[in-house]
Amino acid sequence: MKEEILINSQTNQKRRKIIKAGLVLPAALSTGVWAPSIASAADEIPIGVVVGLTGAGADFGRDALRAFKLVADRVNRTGGIKSLGGAQIKLLVADHQTDLRVASSETERLITRENVLGILGWAASGPARVGSEVSERYSVPSIDTSVDYKLTERGLKYFYRAAINSKQTCERGIDFLVELEKTAGLQIKRVAILHEDSAFGTGAGDVYKAAIERNSRWQLVDRISYTAAKLTEASGIVNKLKSLNVDVVFQASYPADGILIQRAMKQLRLNLVANVHPAGAPPNIQYVGNLKDDANYVITALGWTPTMADRLPPLPKATVEEYMKINNVAVQDQAGYSLSAAAAMVASLSRITTRDRAALWNSIDKIDINFGQDPNLIIPFGVKWDEKHDNAKAQPVVTQIINQKLAVVSPKELATAQYVVPVPPWTSRN
Repeated sequence: MKEEILINSQTNQKRRKIIKAGLVLPAALSTGVWAPSIASAADEIPIGVVVGLTGAGADFGRDALRAFKLVADRVNRTGGIKSLGGAQIKLLVADHQTDLRVASSETERLITRENVLGILGWAASGPARVGSEVSERYSVPSIDTSVDYKLTERGLKYFYRAAINSKQTCERGIDFLVELEKTAGLQIKRVAILHEDSAFGTGAGDVYKAAIERNSRWQLVDRISYTAAKLTEASGIVNKLKSLNVDVVFQASYPADGILIQRAMKQLRLNLVANVHPAGAPPNIQYVGNLKDDANYVITALGWTPTMADRLPPLPKATVEEYMKINNVAVQDQAGYSLSAAAAMVASLSRITTRDRAALWNSIDKIDINFGQDPNLIIPFGVKWDEKHDNAKAQPVVTQIINQKLAVVSPKELATAQYVVPVPPWTSRN
């Protein structure tokens, strides 16, 4: 496949390579932004990919790119987009560096200079917010995999989200504990909210706060926010939580800061009934990879976890196996969402006969893929947009890290393990 990876380094203006399969193309603007002059070949469909390959969201961006590439490679190996004469998908990939200004400028560059037909991205909520405003201004359809629920509450016409959103995951995590209070005699009195202060964390904090107040069963004793990029140690945060004598912490973190906080919880012996996340850090491979057994018993609500692969139909299961073989890593939730986004983009391309953004948007808007229908779709239960352009078919599950693996603990019909709540105190763990 002809694939072009475009990586911008706007802040330090370092020149980086632009790699094309079998060809290196040197080109740079005086501004330091890479933008080679390449006329789109008649047999290629340029699709922009704007993800974070550096910065705080790099892990999510790399997972997203792996998934996008797998689907595009598969399409190109099997004859391309047949409705467009077998045209090959060409991914033009830009690194937004988890920087809002770069996300905006790189999205605009791919649209105005590379003439992309549509966009897959942004795999981070802050960059998605600004990037989607750019694509909306140019009437370019985009399918995103970021989770901040507010992204689809802006009334955008051309923006769609294939992922589970943070409102779904936050509310599902709280509902799970309420269920356990009723069915298992769980006792919770004092709770706190802890989140990083970008769009993802702030949005999650807002949803948690509203749901806790609506629940009215617990006392919300504090809401603590922090800047993920500036967090170098978390003892101050954890000491504050410990002094508040909290039973549950509802937490929204990225991998690096989530790891720091969990280590401080162990070091300072913050014993909780439960620690609940709306995806974010725990599903990322670095979280368990760094924390090992110290990650055990953390709860997170999300749309996908690798343990769900065993219950997939044969074709989606083969996709998971191919992803693991190519990348030597398991399919995490961001990669699962990105497979859904790429599947929706390919299905939409396959229904148009002209390379026109309006035609692609019209096709995306009407997408309806059933689970098991498309081998690239591994997350139950398909893709179809609701009135806000969220994926109405995607439903979250509750997982818990048990023996260093994210196991589904609710609902029962998808469960692969029994939940462990209350969480064992640190002194009783191995």
